Amino acid sequence: MSYSPVSAGECVATGAKAHVLFGKMLDDNDFWALLECDSPQEIAGYLRRKEGYAPYLETIVLANVHRAELEHALLAVPLYVSASFLPYLNGARMAFLKAWVERFQAGLLKQVMRWLFAGRGERESLRSGLKGLPFVTLPFDALLSCKDFEEFIKTLKATKYYPVLREPVDWLLKGRGNLYSCESAVDAHVISNIYRAALNLPILERTEVLNLLGNLIDILNIYFCYRAKRFYVMNREEIVNRLLPVRFKIKGPTINRLASSEDMESFWSVLSTTHYLRAFGTEPPNDELALERDMKRFLRERALSTFRSGSPSFHTVIAYLMLLELEVGDIITIIEDVRYDYNRRIAAAFLARPLIPGGALSWR
Repeated sequence: MSYSPVSAGECVATGAKAHVLFGKMLDDNDFWALLECDSPQEIAGYLRRKEGYAPYLETIVLANVHRAELEHALLAVPLYVSASFLPYLNGARMAFLKAWVERFQAGLLKQVMRWLFAGRGERESLRSGLKGLPFVTLPFDALLSCKDFEEFIKTLKATKYYPVLREPVDWLLKGRGNLYSCESAVDAHVISNIYRAALNLPILERTEVLNLLGNLIDILNIYFCYRAKRFYVMNREEIVNRLLPVRFKIKGPTINRLASSEDMESFWSVLSTTHYLRAFGTEPPNDELALERDMKRFLRERALSTFRSGSPSFHTVIAYLMLLELEVGDIITIIEDVRYDYNRRIAAAFLARPLIPGGALSWR
C-alpha cells in the first residue's frame, strides 16, 4: 500500500515530534534523584525543573502540594502530550489516538464507581484536577456529586457509557452483581474500541501498533487468569467470561488451558508454551509486586523496541506514549514510597524502568 504525500507527511511529522519528546523524558540519574527526595513537595520541585514536566506542573504550589494533587497532575501529562499530536493527525490515526487515550477517562469513571461503592474518596482533589483536561467529555462534576449508584447511572444517561453500564449497575443495585462486573464492562468497551480503531490504520502502521496493543491485551488476560486461579479459585467458565473480549497471540485453546489449570505448576507449564514466559518469570512468583514489575518491564521493552524500529511514523508516537505512561507510573510509585518512607534501594528494584545497580548518585 502506498501513502499519499499528505499521509506520508503526517507520519514523518508525528514520528519526528515523538522523537523530540522522547529526548525530554527522565534518565536514570533523574530517577535516583527522585528516590532521594524526602517529600512529595521535593519531588514536585525537582520535576518542575525538568523540561518534560515543567509545563504541566506550573500551577502547583510547591510549599503545600498534596500527594493526591501531584499524582493527578502527573496522570494528566500523557493526556496533554497526546493532545499535542492532534494538529498533525487525520482520519484513522486521529480516531486511534482518541480511542487510546479514552483509557484515561475510563479509569476516572472506574475511580468514581469505587468511591461510590466504598462510600469515601478524595473527590475534591480530582474535581479540581479535571478542569481543562483534553479528551475528558463525561460530566465528572455531576458524577462526583452523586450519592449512590442509582443517581450515578441516571447522570450517565446521555453518554456513551450508559448502554455499557446500565445492566451491570442494575444488577449491582439489585444485589445480584458486583463492582468488578461494572469495571469489566468499561474495560471491555474501551479495549474493543481501541482494537477496532487499530484495524482501520494503514497497513504499514497497523502491524506495529497491533503488536503493541496485542501484547498489552494478552498480558492483561494472562494476569487475570493467574489471579483468578491463585487467589479466587474461579472455574474455567467464570474466568473466560470475565476476560477482555479481544485475543491476540493467546487464542481460545491456550486461554482454556490456562483457565483449566489445576495448580500453579500446571498453569506455568501452559504459560511456558507462549511468547510471554519472560513477562511472568519461569516459575510461580513469591512476590506479587515483582510480578507486576516484570510485566511492566516486558511491555516497556516492547514499546522501546517499537519506538526504535524503522523510520519515524505513527507507531513511534504510540510507542512513545506507552513509554511516557510507564514513566509517570514509576514516578507515582516513588511518590508513594517517599510518602511511607519505604527503603529507597528496595523501591528502585520495583520500577518498570530497570535502573543501573547502585545508581549514579550517592545515597544518604
